[in-house]
Amino acid sequence: MTTANHRLGWTLTAIAGVVIFIAFTLWGDIPAETNIGLFGLQAGLFLLVICAFVLAFWHLLVRPLAPTLRKPQAAALTFRAREIMALLLASGGIATFIGGVWDELWHRSYGIPFGEDLFWRPHLLMYFGFATAICTGFWALLYLNRHLRGNFQQRFRSNTAAGLLILNAAFLLYALPADPIWHWIFGEDITAWSIPHLILLTSFILTQLLALDLHVSTWRRHEWQVIFRLRLRDSLSLLILAGIQLLWLQLILIDWDATLMGIPLESLGLYRPEWLLAANLLACVTLTGVMATRVLRCAGAATASGLLALAIRVGLIELFDAEMLQHVAWVAALLPLLAIDIWAYYCSAIQKREPAWRGTAVAVIAAMAVNALVIRSLYNLGDADNLAYAAAVIVTGLGMSWLANQVAAAMLRGREAIAAATSERGSIAPAVSFSVLAGFLAFIYFFIVTASPPI
Repeated sequence: MTTANHRLGWTLTAIAGVVIFIAFTLWGDIPAETNIGLFGLQAGLFLLVICAFVLAFWHLLVRPLAPTLRKPQAAALTFRAREIMALLLASGGIATFIGGVWDELWHRSYGIPFGEDLFWRPHLLMYFGFATAICTGFWALLYLNRHLRGNFQQRFRSNTAAGLLILNAAFLLYALPADPIWHWIFGEDITAWSIPHLILLTSFILTQLLALDLHVSTWRRHEWQVIFRLRLRDSLSLLILAGIQLLWLQLILIDWDATLMGIPLESLGLYRPEWLLAANLLACVTLTGVMATRVLRCAGAATASGLLALAIRVGLIELFDAEMLQHVAWVAALLPLLAIDIWAYYCSAIQKREPAWRGTAVAVIAAMAVNALVIRSLYNLGDADNLAYAAAVIVTGLGMSWLANQVAAAMLRGREAIAAATSERGSIAPAVSFSVLAGFLAFIYFFIVTASPPI
């Protein structure tokens, strides 16, 4: 890719990000009896802070160094450090998406108002997940100051993983208090798509992508394979990607899920067209599906992550005995995930090349065209605008396919550089990692079953 095309791609991404922020701010609905000017001011401040973090990322990790500065030498973390942090962040992700389901269930069942739910158990579980990202960020900051030399630009580029952990922790420290502040200003009349909720979702996705990056950086490059040859250690990556699907689809599609219980969106005062449902679903599965196939270099990994997410969602519904919760979105996600796998298999096994993002876009767009019948059937949607649906799917498919492939390519480049600079000596045995994870899941189960209802 030429420099001009590279700049154009990221410029369009920035423009799309601002447009998406404004659109979701409006779709999230303005709380009743709210001063429009005050709401716009607060939303603008949130956007400015986000832009500040993006500029910090660009300055520290992308902007060309001044000619007088020495090019930093790579200083990769040890295998053990990367394995421990990947496992810690993945465990935090598990706690967050389980806590998210539990939190939704208790709010639907008991209607606990804001403030009284601050320290109930579902929130404590989610706080643990956020704390893992903050703690790893503080550790990375100490590492950067003690072991690396130069200014912050040089230190961040000496160890990109540590730099990203710091930025992510700083972003989360901003995102966490945003929700109570938003409630304090605008009251309890806040929808699932409120700006703070979407910011927390973004932080969760970034954290889990960092966990995935740290985990796969401990592997050596291998040839493309099919899902039946996937290694046991790859299952943590599938769990991370399934976790992203679980929380993303839960928050973004929660209002449509309410319609399956006989609560029309009109009664909630919300505007949620069908094409918006399709676009949100496609954005989630394209990102996670492309990451699964490209990073794991495995045709079939995308569908495997979707099936795992569906199984976990159904399992959580059974665990909580929550018939009011739905899993239809995770069923609808399987067809585009399968399309990503078919394209990956065609490119890797037949054409012997990496899957191009344009082909991925065509595959997911075609899958969503067929998926329209499935979505309309599952959600009992009435008359729909086929032209708007097609436009939304095409734009989302193209944009997310390009972005997901850019992120996957960056992860793969980083993996090759780190693998060449570090040794596997001292790495943790997979059995130990899975034992720790199993013990953590057992604790979560105990934490859930011993909880008393809030009222």
